[in-house]
Amino acid sequence: MAIVRFLDFLLRVLGILIVSAMMILTFVDVVGREVFASPLSIAPELTVLGLAALVYVGLPRVSARDEHISIGLLSGLFKSRAREIKLGCVSLLLAGVSVVLAKQIWLHGDKLGAEVMIMLDFRKGLLAYVLAVMAGTTAIVFLVRAVIHFKAAAGPQPDRAAP
Repeated sequence: MAIVRFLDFLLRVLGILIVSAMMILTFVDVVGREVFASPLSIAPELTVLGLAALVYVGLPRVSARDEHISIGLLSGLFKSRAREIKLGCVSLLLAGVSVVLAKQIWLHGDKLGAEVMIMLDFRKGLLAYVLAVMAGTTAIVFLVRAVIHFKAAAGPQPDRAAP
């Protein structure tokens, strides 16, 4: 569990650093544009990188903590074990969706190849591969959540050795 807490901490700190960097970048860009009539030429590309990184760095953390926005239209219909089975099935479905997403992003990275951003000279394919790995990590998180829910649905096992 210590490694899970460390990874959670690492993702949180990375998210904080990305948001902070984007705020500073936006401030400098606006001041440069409005005061000096000289905006940062790399600001749009850095913003794209920052937003993509923020979403995909945050995705495994949000998924692990079950902090997604959800609608409870049918929540009242499910009690204890049925609720856990439903949550396990939803987690399996989301794991599958995350795998498909990771695969498609990876394939898109293959198509991008060595294409680079104009101002930063940064390979777009590399960004796609990192995003695909984070989507794959999210799939693993959902699989673990599914196992947890299915174990909870199974409940305590009766002692078969007792007479």
